[in-house]
Amino acid sequence: MANPNHIAFILDGNGRWATRRGLPRNLGHKQGVKAIEKTLIALCELNIPYASFFAFSTDNWKRSEEEVSGLFNLAEEYFEKGVEFFNKYNIKVDFFGDRTPFSKKLQNIMKNVCDKTAQNTGLHAGFCINYGGREDILQAVNNLVSKGEKNITKDMISSNLYTKDYPNPDLVVRTSGEQRISNFMLWQMAYSELYFPKVLWPDFDKKHLIKSLKVFSKRKRRFGGY
Repeated sequence: MANPNHIAFILDGNGRWATRRGLPRNLGHKQGVKAIEKTLIALCELNIPYASFFAFSTDNWKRSEEEVSGLFNLAEEYFEKGVEFFNKYNIKVDFFGDRTPFSKKLQNIMKNVCDKTAQNTGLHAGFCINYGGREDILQAVNNLVSKGEKNITKDMISSNLYTKDYPNPDLVVRTSGEQRISNFMLWQMAYSELYFPKVLWPDFDKKHLIKSLKVFSKRKRRFGGY
């Protein structure tokens, strides 16, 4: 089987990685950012066209104020400095999710990253921040209703999702060994292959990505057929 066209990653285990080392949880998130960069480089080397990263769920607001503010400070710092990295590796950056709760600073940083990588022709990397699968479907339907649409079809919903410009993920990788999808790309994952390696996200690297591809290559995708 050929490599997947789109791999979606659920970045799980940053907090546990830190806790096991007696470190604050936000240091685990910082290490998780390093794992994202290593994975992006490996994806480019392996010629994977699309990747998405579930970085912050609509449900993650339930976490402590300290952890949430730390995550958004980290996002501001990373994406503000990251343009050079993305352009070096010819990566086009996209963001999926509701940006309205974010600070104006973060919204401007996100827009700047998208604008300055828009012409890149390599890997398309989508960062899902304040994203939820149910919320994605709901906003797509509401968008169609606001346009006066009545006989809504599956294709119409697909073309109004946050991820409308990305193919559905062929492979979904959730690290840390947890075996659930946690409200991620519910519509898009209808026929995705799921893989749950036990490695915590901060330790994920190229060898784990290659293992994921080997697992995927052994799957037989039937899409409801025999």
